[in-house]
Amino acid sequence: MRPECQSCPVRRDGLCASASDAQLQALGTIKHPLWHVPAGGCVFAEGDGSEMVFIIRRGWAAVSVFHENGRRQVLRFAMPGSMVGFETTADGCMPCTVEALTDLIACPIPRQSLMRFCQTAPELTLRMWSLLAAETISDWRLLGGLGTCTATERIARLLVALCQRQNRETGACVDDARVDDARVDEFALPISQTVIADATGLTSVHVCRTLKEMRAAGLLSFTKGRLRVMDWPRLADLAEMTETPAPSSAVLPSPTLQPDRWREGVWRNASTQIQ
Repeated sequence: MRPECQSCPVRRDGLCASASDAQLQALGTIKHPLWHVPAGGCVFAEGDGSEMVFIIRRGWAAVSVFHENGRRQVLRFAMPGSMVGFETTADGCMPCTVEALTDLIACPIPRQSLMRFCQTAPELTLRMWSLLAAETISDWRLLGGLGTCTATERIARLLVALCQRQNRETGACVDDARVDDARVDEFALPISQTVIADATGLTSVHVCRTLKEMRAAGLLSFTKGRLRVMDWPRLADLAEMTETPAPSSAVLPSPTLQPDRWREGVWRNASTQIQ
């Protein structure tokens, strides 16, 4: 077994979670040396030819596509344990760009070698499809809100989803029995307002204004990649994600306010005061 496999920080949660020691040893014979990608660099770009599948070992990356008008749409965020590069277009090119948001370490495995290996390890195949399906469902929930949610709701949905994933990664737990009005949770989210705009279909100016309104309403504060949540119940309610099961290690509190009361009362009053 390779030393980097023995010390891999995503050994328990990533693709290799279902692999036996013998299978992990076999995987080590087909994987390539770790890739180190600096923040702002690309793992691969849309239209590139790539024979590799990458498992994110450390750091964050944005998975995006570019429209004909030059605007970028962030489809999802890859975090430790995520797999990128498995999907290709009909001509074998990459359908998206994966850009490192932080310094990134990725484990590259040749796609064809991985597929051949999966033929001999059905449990690994099931694990891989399970991970891909979970990320696809998460993408649908976020992208599905772009056409039906307000700017505030879009941003709330994105931030709640990222906090849930951050909790799962760190093993933290938000216990609703301990949540009260004075509770403040803080998270490191290495994304900029520009990235939030590209993920929510908004402009950077609109995102900046909306975040100021959310801070004035006592919901949250987002500055220099750090998110402070002052009111979990209202934020979860606004995100309309209270019926979505959170990871077992990251149970968000249930809302204590009625949706109509929040949207039509508290939020509108706060926005009016800011304007």
